Amino acid sequence: MGKWELWNFFASDETIRPYLPSTAMFSEHTLRSYLAMYPLVFVKPDNGRGGRGVVKIWRTKEGYTFIRERGRIVRCRTMERLYRKIKQDLQPGKRYVIQEGVRLAKINGRPFDIRLAMMRKSGRWEAIGMLAKVAGPNSAVTNIARGKGYVTGVRNALKKALGLRDDAIDVLQDEMKEVGYRIGEKFDESRTYEQIGLDFAVDRNGKLWVIEENIGSSRSLFVRLKDKSVYRKMRSMNAARRWHKPQ
Repeated sequence: MGKWELWNFFASDETIRPYLPSTAMFSEHTLRSYLAMYPLVFVKPDNGRGGRGVVKIWRTKEGYTFIRERGRIVRCRTMERLYRKIKQDLQPGKRYVIQEGVRLAKINGRPFDIRLAMMRKSGRWEAIGMLAKVAGPNSAVTNIARGKGYVTGVRNALKKALGLRDDAIDVLQDEMKEVGYRIGEKFDESRTYEQIGLDFAVDRNGKLWVIEENIGSSRSLFVRLKDKSVYRKMRSMNAARRWHKPQ
């Protein structure tokens, strides 16, 4: 499923929808309306992965500014020029969505989001681990490979960014896990996956948002952590699944 189909799929669940940023198909009309409603928006390929092709756009006193992935900052005084400049950067024939931008909490001026890894064990979803992905310098995305950022522990990230105490961090982590289970169960209505990776944003007020649903392994992220315990657990669970898979 593409981003637009996924958004509609999850938005149909009243327990998940409050965590989803507003999303629509990209057009000149939706660009105008979204920038009228929100000071920050993102344009993303409907079937894109790994932060490829993401455009970050925000309002300024002089007009509008945008940046694509780790490209140069572009300023436009008018909406007409903004749309033309963005449109010429998009791949012809590909569909794009526009999404309400979440003002992410930051560590030393760099925004971060949180990856929650969910894996199926004995047929049931289990929250395996989570980490924070910190954006690289001047990057529009928190994707580590493309944005040249780094990973760190969630507790460390939330303390540095928001100054949260341990009990408040525990509450946020429990909330992320609960939403993770809901999303896993919702996925089960459509098709069966063995593992998913959910990207949560924590905004500057401490509110949680679900900004991406990824199908597949998160091992390439968790191997970057100094503590390899989650990575080893993932490898062990994958190996056990391959061992028990019917030949």
